[in-house]
Amino acid sequence: MSEQLNEYGEHVGLLETYDDILDITVDFVSELGMTSMSVHDLLQLDVGSVIDLEKPAGESVELYINKRIFGKGEVMVYERNLAIRINEILDSKTVLQYFKKELQ
Repeated sequence: MSEQLNEYGEHVGLLETYDDILDITVDFVSELGMTSMSVHDLLQLDVGSVIDLEKPAGESVELYINKRIFGKGEVMVYERNLAIRINEILDSKTVLQYFKKELQ
């Protein structure tokens, strides 16, 4: 993908070169953790059961956009709701290129 320049010879930013996808709605998912369990253990679950997600408390959670890794963040409370504070964005240019490919 070649760099685009505006009329003044300045590099055009990512958002300006992706005008055709800016209004698309995407799925944002934050994965708190995961674990495996047997069907036997699954059937033993009841109200109040605790499932160990095998992830240390306070560790970053993975962030996905349309099932593709986007970055990492931390779980927090914002105006009485759970929220994610983004700590790291992984190569946003590549993520935008995936969106553009999915449209074609």
